[in-house]
Amino acid sequence: MKNKGQTLVIFILILPILLLLLALIFEIGALHITKIKYENAIKDAIEYGLTHQEENMPQKLESLLKANIKGNINIEINNYIKINVKQKYNALYNNLFNHKADIDITYIGYKEENKIIIKKE
Repeated sequence: MKNKGQTLVIFILILPILLLLLALIFEIGALHITKIKYENAIKDAIEYGLTHQEENMPQKLESLLKANIKGNINIEINNYIKINVKQKYNALYNNLFNHKADIDITYIGYKEENKIIIKKE
């Protein structure tokens, strides 16, 4: 029995699956990195807002966030600062698997006994 070329045929059949899996891994990694970037920007903005008591703070926080991230930014200031960011994340697997990977992050920060507390909501 001659086995010439069988390995090549199997490799060619499996190659698209391997490439799709590799692309999926990169897309999930990029989404995770983007979420971490957004969370750090939100935490920094909340910390800035709690340490600097200035006029027009919502506008300053929004401009600070827009310089670093994209998406819809909602800021609520009372005795606390609550920031919500929503963005549709366009990824390769959204189209392939009809799966939506939207970013929706909300953090709340406040001062308690001269300590800044920032929590994910």
